Amino acid sequence: MNADELYAVLMSVHDDTLLLPNAAVAEVLARDALQASDGGPEWLAGHCDWNSRRVPVVRFELLNGGGLGGDPRRERIVVLHSLGRHVPGGHIALVALGYPHLVTLNRAAMRPMALDGTDREELVLSRVRIASQVALIPDLDALEAQIAGALATA
Repeated sequence: MNADELYAVLMSVHDDTLLLPNAAVAEVLARDALQASDGGPEWLAGHCDWNSRRVPVVRFELLNGGGLGGDPRRERIVVLHSLGRHVPGGHIALVALGYPHLVTLNRAAMRPMALDGTDREELVLSRVRIASQVALIPDLDALEAQIAGALATA
């Protein structure tokens, strides 16, 4: 890798793809790790116990105004290092469809795109085209703040 490249992961969710820094991904777990919780917003899927921590699990597509779908047997729980300013423990998790894919990116590989009409501007930093795929770049700090707010009221 040279100074103009970065490692990232493409992570599929229902009807969308997220682009995340590779360094943000702590671990990918089986869907069985998800422990559903009652109450709270629909997008807060529950939590998982990971490394002696209770990590909140989010369905980003629901939080961003999308729908739910896909084969639950393909779902994985992707634990992310958070910025740690809002959620205690320093980790959050997202429900993904399948395993995230590692990609090496540079400026030439990405083209900026307009936000989708359903994107929540406070949660999505940008959309980019990578080859033939469009991905969104979530604002992880805003995501963490949303989770903290939901946990405080649950």
